Amino acid sequence: MKAAADIAVDICLASAEEAVRFSRFVQSFLASNGFPFVMIHDAPQLEGERRQVVFEDAGVGRKFAQEWRTDRSAAAGA
Repeated sequence: MKAAADIAVDICLASAEEAVRFSRFVQSFLASNGFPFVMIHDAPQLEGERRQVVFEDAGVGRKFAQEWRTDRSAAAGA
């Protein structure tokens, strides 16, 4: 069994607009990757608006994290 740290991605959303973009990103990512099993947890007890995205497969989780960082960087630079 894989450790949760290997398959969980913590996301901090900076704004309502970013939350909408994140939602669209998740939908697109899942469709592009064959709809892998994923759970998304809200973490309202933490500072800011946070989500924890957990994939069943660690490789998919790493791919998600890398693509989200790239997407977020591109959006910040636009």
